[in-house]
Amino acid sequence: MILPLVFAVFYYFPRLKGLMEILIILPFAVPPVVSSVGLLQLFADGPFPIVGTPWILIGTYFTIALPFMYRALANSLNGVPLKDLMDAAHLLGANTFKAVLLVVIPNIRKGLLVSLLIAFSFLFGEFVFANILVGTRFETLQIYLYNMRQTSGHFTSALVMSYFVFTLILTLTASRLSR
Repeated sequence: MILPLVFAVFYYFPRLKGLMEILIILPFAVPPVVSSVGLLQLFADGPFPIVGTPWILIGTYFTIALPFMYRALANSLNGVPLKDLMDAAHLLGANTFKAVLLVVIPNIRKGLLVSLLIAFSFLFGEFVFANILVGTRFETLQIYLYNMRQTSGHFTSALVMSYFVFTLILTLTASRLSR
């Protein structure tokens, strides 16, 4: 979902790059606790009360991951001659979708992979939004670890080590795929 946004900004609306840079920095300006309280007030009532459901986490996680993914993809797109690649693909008869799929994405594959890994690792360890917005109604790994802190230390240590091993395996697999 972020890739089409970044592509549209870089290919169709390059004058909006400065505005996008400002919008991408905004999530860093507001601390997660303040954002959580605002989201609680915004979505607690009204036609769609989604506080305490996974849906609010999905929307919140999107706003958290957007800056990281945008920066990685923007850096990759800055490194390729996007206009020239698209013009060459159009000259050879490809439509825009096919050109992006077969020409642009292979050229920014490493940036796409980096953006996905950064977003995954950051969101996998995120605690503040999950704890405040859904509490114990929908347990993420971090909330589960927090709730288990008073029980066996061996179990929580094993769970954290499993998390690190899983992240390591995922990173190694991703680096192998990028070669």
